[in-house]
Amino acid sequence: MDVVIGQLFTGLSIGSILLLAALGLSLTFGQMGVINMAHGEFIMAGSYTAYVVQQVISNATGSLIISLLVGFVVGGLMGVVLEVVLVSRMYHRPLDTLLVTFGVGLILQQLARDIFGAPAVNVSAPSWLSGGVDIFGAVVPKTRIFILVLAIAAVIALSVALKQSSMG
Repeated sequence: MDVVIGQLFTGLSIGSILLLAALGLSLTFGQMGVINMAHGEFIMAGSYTAYVVQQVISNATGSLIISLLVGFVVGGLMGVVLEVVLVSRMYHRPLDTLLVTFGVGLILQQLARDIFGAPAVNVSAPSWLSGGVDIFGAVVPKTRIFILVLAIAAVIALSVALKQSSMG
């Protein structure tokens, strides 16, 4: 039973990350009618930003929270810049926007390879996220629980924002 619970939390935490990515794609297409092929690369850029910020302020308390916030902002700003500079000129031309965003995605992938190389890098968890919590005999890592809580909070915030705004 403990293996099942451990796998369940692993699946839920990974699934929640994919959920956030899918929500971004869905909003972009639903609100703008644009299929953003560079969406994953914006997530990658935000992730690398979080890594770099954490390397700069690694000894500071709350470096994970600060680096995640900066990563989200950078990824979002990249999307805004793409929309203002390129996509806004191509509304109602779906093939053109598809090709442009695909090209931007390829450029961002190559930039990441050139800057960071091929090996994966990690955003380190602070000490307050080390260890695990015993849930029905399974030790669930605190990082998995943190990811779930963060994703749930983001979905709730998005839901409230959509219900309270003219966009929703």
